[in-house]
Formats: sequence, C-alpha cells, structure tokens
Amino acid sequence: MIKGQKVVCVDDSVSAIVRSLYTQWIKKGTTYVIREVILGSKFNPKTNSHSEGEICLLLVGIENPCSPPPHSAPRGFNSERFRPIEDLSLIQSLEQLETADADA
Repeated sequence: MIKGQKVVCVDDSVSAIVRSLYTQWIKKGTTYVIREVILGSKFNPKTNSHSEGEICLLLVGIENPCSPPPHSAPRGFNSERFRPIEDLSLIQSLEQLETADADA
C-alpha cells in the first residue's frame, strides 16, 4: 500500500479502550485514500503500554491525536484492516498498451 492509493476498510472492530484513544474511527465497507504509510505503535490495554512494529495508514480526511512519547506518531490504522482497490482505468490503460505492443 502506498500514499494516494484507494483502500476499502474490511475490519472496523475495536475495543472500547482502544476506540477512546481516537477522535475519528473507520467504518467497514468505506473507501479511503492513504495520506501516509508509517511505522506505528500498537496499544496493549492489558499493560497500558505501546510497542512499535505495526504498519499504519494515515487516511485523507481523518485526523487523530498522536501516541504518547516515546513513539509520538499520529494514531493511524493497522494496514491489515484494509484491502487495496484496483484502479480499473489504470488496468485498462495497461491492457491497451500490451495490445498495442502485441500488434506492432
């Protein structure tokens, strides 16, 4: 997944504790555009701590607070909650190029 890519949310499930850390949440079935891909932190409610290592997406139109130090990254959403949407116009353009190359 890359910046500018369209994705659809396939998992919006969340515990009340984690949801309380966000000002805005995602909705299953909704299409979003990736604003940035970052290394985020994962919150563990059992230990009330954060650990690094989760690939997170920041989405256009959704702004959330930052995680506490030392991570201090904006709160994003785990990339596993999304699936890419194929851009049909791009696929069609590539197919036309391949057909033109084959005819030449």
